[in-house]
Amino acid sequence: MIVWSNQPYQVYEQLMSNGIFTCDPTKSMNIQTDLNFGGHDFENAYTWMAHQMGLKVGKPPKGVRLPIWVWYKLDYAHRRPDFRLVPDYDDQVCLELEIPESDILLSDFEKWHFVLNDWYLNDAVSEKESYAKDQWFEHLPQVKQQKVKENSWQQIFDVTPRIGEWTQNGAFVQGCCWLLKKEYVRHAWRLKRGQRSQQIF
Repeated sequence: MIVWSNQPYQVYEQLMSNGIFTCDPTKSMNIQTDLNFGGHDFENAYTWMAHQMGLKVGKPPKGVRLPIWVWYKLDYAHRRPDFRLVPDYDDQVCLELEIPESDILLSDFEKWHFVLNDWYLNDAVSEKESYAKDQWFEHLPQVKQQKVKENSWQQIFDVTPRIGEWTQNGAFVQGCCWLLKKEYVRHAWRLKRGQRSQQIF
C-alpha cells in the first residue's frame, strides 16, 4: 500500500541512518503540550487508536506505545499531500512509503475528529434523525454514554467513499502503522521554510 507521511527532516535522517523509526510521544506536538499556548492534548484519543491498532493490526513492537500517521487519500484521490500549503515544521520531509497493507489501519480523517474531541458519532442520514439520536444519547446515564460513544467511533474505520450532505465518507483517509522502515521509502521531498521543495530520494 502506497501512503505518504509528513515528518521533521530529523525523522528522515534517523530512518536512513538506523533503518527504522518509531513514534517518540515526548516529541509529539499533539500530546501533553502547553494548552495555554495553542497546544493540544490528544493523548486519550491517540491511546484509543493505539488500542484499536492492537486489536485490528497486531500488537506493537516492544517499546512502541503510539503509532505513526500517514495519508492514503485526499479529497477522494490517492495522491501525495502538498506540504507546501501548510508547513508543519521549519525543515520537513514528505515520505512516499510502500507499507504492507496488513500493517496499516485506515480511518476517515473527518470522523476521527469525533474521537479527538470525545464526541458521540451518530450514524444519522438526515437532520431530523441526527437531532433525535443526539437527544437519545444525551439522556443516557453517564456510564452508558461512554460505552455508546466509544462504540460509535468504530464508524471511522469505514472508509468507503460516499458523497452526500449526510452520508459523506472516505474523502480524506489517514492511516496508522507501528513503525517505518528504510526499505518502505520510495521517494522523499524536503522543504525548508523559505526555500523551494526538492526531491532528495
